[in-house]
Amino acid sequence: MLPNLKLSYYNFYIPHPQRGIYLVYNSISNSMIQLDWATGFMLSKLNSMEIHYLDIEVIEVLRKNGMVISKHVDEFDVIAQRAASSRDEMDNMETLFMVIAPTNTCNMNCPYCYQGDKNPAHSDTKYLTPDNMEALKKTVRNIVEQPHAKPIKKISVEWFGGEPLVRKKVVEAFSDFLIDISEKHNLEFVASIITNGTLLDKETWEMLDRCKIHDVQITIDGNEEMHNKMRFYINGKGTYEKIMQNLMFMPPDKFKVVIRINGDRAVFDNLPEMFEDLEARGLWPQRNREISFHWAPKFYNYLGFNQDKDIYYTSYEYQKSREDFALLRLKKYNEWALKNNLRPKRLKVGYPDFAEFYCNTVESPNSISIDDGGYIHKCYNTINNKEKRIQHVGEFDPSAEGMGYYKSFDKTKAADCRTCKVLPICEENCNMRFLDNAESKICSAWKYFMDERMIALFEQNFSDQDEQTVTEIQTRNRLISVND
Repeated sequence: MLPNLKLSYYNFYIPHPQRGIYLVYNSISNSMIQLDWATGFMLSKLNSMEIHYLDIEVIEVLRKNGMVISKHVDEFDVIAQRAASSRDEMDNMETLFMVIAPTNTCNMNCPYCYQGDKNPAHSDTKYLTPDNMEALKKTVRNIVEQPHAKPIKKISVEWFGGEPLVRKKVVEAFSDFLIDISEKHNLEFVASIITNGTLLDKETWEMLDRCKIHDVQITIDGNEEMHNKMRFYINGKGTYEKIMQNLMFMPPDKFKVVIRINGDRAVFDNLPEMFEDLEARGLWPQRNREISFHWAPKFYNYLGFNQDKDIYYTSYEYQKSREDFALLRLKKYNEWALKNNLRPKRLKVGYPDFAEFYCNTVESPNSISIDDGGYIHKCYNTINNKEKRIQHVGEFDPSAEGMGYYKSFDKTKAADCRTCKVLPICEENCNMRFLDNAESKICSAWKYFMDERMIALFEQNFSDQDEQTVTEIQTRNRLISVND
């Protein structure tokens, strides 16, 4: 039996000296076990031809959890098959997903932004015309109403730009159409918008509610001084106060707002003051069920549109700052909870999920991004690049040349990924970043913090249990989050 076995390439041996144990995690089976210190230390030093030094019962547990496998198994073939299966699932998605830029113009002039025509003189000409909107309606009807092997069950739209609320009437009119066709065909309908927040007055919040656009992303880059250096109107005036005032107009219990913070070293230093201002205005933590945060990656882009390179993060530095951001957010929440006699929250690390490998947006034939001229793109990141236009929406053909461009990417053949031991659980699935090399890839936090996270998982889930020689961990949660 033993000569036909080998150790999995995807094993991680994690010492936990405070408990006097080893944790063994395998990323391809997504299983973890606990071993006594002596056994775990020995295992971490063995090669596949020395498995016989382990006790039989330990070998059996290792086999059960995919940590010892048949020598005939090519684990990388298993991963390649998973990637292919994931791609097949995306190819058969039952959701019509549209990213729509009703205009390419923007009322702001952020120095790091690559999106939008900043010339205000173009504001009345750079938008989806009525003819283009009618063509888009026809395409939606064709996708929804024509027979398919996998019929559409859901319509999802995300409003993008430029600044989409520069053309509120387009957003409202097309939303009415999508709601009507969803109700007619008994389809689920969801909608979201990415906006700079400067135009979200009371009437606009009410319009979003009528249009069932209840997921809203707004960017605030740090405190007022920092934000106004990064995000200002065409005339140079800062936008921080206007955005904050508009957030305070948000009707209660109707929206989920994500405050996106484009993270770099300079912005991070100003976050405490931003949190204090949000609290003073009664926005967060007071409305924490409605408002959350996304500490977003902001990487140096070789294509240009950059600030000083020294402020940008590498992939590791971003993931480290993401952990630091979660701790800072928790600290600020608990300071408020203490003042208000509320139960504090604690930081929890979620168990990893299996990798999806690829991006739904570019993989699904029922996913399209539409620019202000009515042209289709497969990735919303190119929506303001006329050279990336594929076809006009009035001529929509999911098999047309260019529609499968990003599907030419095979992540399992990418040099940096092929040998990575966290590939089976990697969260980076952006085809565009890999193919176009537009900006840094975001390597998984598990690549950098496997030991710390797995020890934290053990402590939050199993530290109160009786210690055993082998304890299997079956937890399945999400990645790092703040929970009660």
